[in-house]
Amino acid sequence: MGDAPRRAIIDPMNAGTGLSSPQGSPQYGSSQYGSPPHTSPTGSLRIGDAERDRAVEMLQAAYAEGRIDHSELDLRVGGALAAVDRAELAHALRGLPLPASSPSSTPSAPRAPHAPTGRPGAAPSGSDRSMALLAHWAGVPTLFVVPLVITATAGQRSAFVREQAIEATNFQLSFLGACIALGILSSITFGLAAIALAPLVLAWLLLSGIAGMSALCGNRWRYPWSIRLLK
Repeated sequence: MGDAPRRAIIDPMNAGTGLSSPQGSPQYGSSQYGSPPHTSPTGSLRIGDAERDRAVEMLQAAYAEGRIDHSELDLRVGGALAAVDRAELAHALRGLPLPASSPSSTPSAPRAPHAPTGRPGAAPSGSDRSMALLAHWAGVPTLFVVPLVITATAGQRSAFVREQAIEATNFQLSFLGACIALGILSSITFGLAAIALAPLVLAWLLLSGIAGMSALCGNRWRYPWSIRLLK
């Protein structure tokens, strides 16, 4: 048996039945596959919001379990939400890795406890946006402390909050490291390097404020410069 991860074509119309494609199915995005069975060549069999929601939940579970990364999650969720028929929805799920401990012939395993339940790629709720705002703005008086606490608490219930809280934590750690480095450099240059402290603090305050407002609007904010120690 090879060590390559098993990937399957998951049909959200049959989710929970344990039916999936053979191990040799083409990968997601491959041009080798055509329309799914029982659909017309033009994909005329349309789907509703329930099927799209079920597909997004599958992708969210795969992301929470580490089976797909963030960029693949965004690509797949965008395709699932834009799908109008079963062919397009199957395209968004094609090649989705199966859980390592769950054989393809058995029903899907229950989700791991405490996995984030927010819908990555979809609009976050108002409470999630408010918590993300707090994660960014609380870094001004507390540096990385409050953002890290939010990551370990509210971040376990929402993927959006976790992503933004981790981003805020990394930014505050980067700012703290820059201040320490600037202090060491100032002692070497007899205080000349301290001139850079004011622009550094101004940029820190400005970016923290912009990040909070962006997260409140539901955007996935990324700081332009930050050492991302936490993932």
